[in-house]
Amino acid sequence: MKSESLKKLIDSKEGLVLDANLNYDGETILFSWKKNLDVYFQLYTIDVNGNNLTQITVHHSNNFNACWLPNDEIAFVSDRKTAFAYCWSNTTTIIYKFKNDGSKQTRLSANYLNDFTPSVMEDGRILYSRWEYVDRPAIPIQSLWSINPDGTKLAGVFGNRVLS
Repeated sequence: MKSESLKKLIDSKEGLVLDANLNYDGETILFSWKKNLDVYFQLYTIDVNGNNLTQITVHHSNNFNACWLPNDEIAFVSDRKTAFAYCWSNTTTIIYKFKNDGSKQTRLSANYLNDFTPSVMEDGRILYSRWEYVDRPAIPIQSLWSINPDGTKLAGVFGNRVLS
C-alpha cells in the first residue's frame, strides 16, 4: 500500500478555518475562513490540489457552515441581517444561498434566532438545526428543520428538547 503524504492547502496561523465541504465533482473544497481574529468569516473555494483559492463572499458579516447544493448553488448561514439573541449580545445567523460564483444571493429562512449547519438531504431539501428560544440554551438542544432550496416548504423534521 502506497503511503500518502499530507499537503497543507491553507496556512491560517493568524486565523481559523471553521469547516470544509467537498463538491460533488470531488475536485473543489468549500470552506469558511476567518483570516485573522479581527475580520469576519468569509466563504472560499480551493481545488483539492491547493490551486485556485477563491473568495466567494465579501460582506461585513460572518458567512460560514456552507454546503454545496446539487444545482450549482451554495447554502450557508450568515449574520448579515440585524438580529440578536434575546439573552445576549451576539448576532444570529439564518440560511442564505447563492450561485457558486457568489452571485444572486438570496435569503432562504426567516428565523429570528439561529439556524445552524445546513446540509443537503438525498431528496434535495436543506436540513439544518434551528434554535427556538423556549427556555433552553442555544447550543446543546436543537430541533431539525428542512427547507427547499427555493425557500418553500419549511418543516420541522425531528425533535424538541431531546435529552439523553
